[in-house]
Amino acid sequence: MSTKSEKTTTAAGDLEDEVLESLQALVFSLKGQLRHSLGEQPLALAPMELRALQFFVRHPGASQRDLVQHSGRDKAQIARLIRSLLDSGHLQASPDPKDRRSQCLNATPSGLALHGQLHQARRQALARSLTGLDAGELGQLLGLLKRLRSNLAGPAPSA
Repeated sequence: MSTKSEKTTTAAGDLEDEVLESLQALVFSLKGQLRHSLGEQPLALAPMELRALQFFVRHPGASQRDLVQHSGRDKAQIARLIRSLLDSGHLQASPDPKDRRSQCLNATPSGLALHGQLHQARRQALARSLTGLDAGELGQLLGLLKRLRSNLAGPAPSA
């Protein structure tokens, strides 16, 4: 015979499982919609390279160190991403006038074009997924998503 607290725990566990499954399904659907929006054009960059390019489009003149701090990724991984973007011609580097040890990184015209293509496809996919939500619901959703991200930002609690 199960107790009330066991039923509550099971119900909460079931709800948490459903939330996780819904988040995974949402991400999968958004990726599928993004691929559909892009059509048959394959992207020239890997997902992490695209995120790095997006960072430098949003933060022109930022440094490798800035991306490391923003992304939480290790320096070696970010260095490889930047090298790949430089080699592919999507980023350009120039000396930082304030710190000769650092470089200012900016998207090139080809990087901006690629970012524009991806941005348009993302906007289309997002618009479809948010259909029917009013401003209040969007604000509530954003608040909840920020809380979820915040919960995962710190170190994992010890078991």
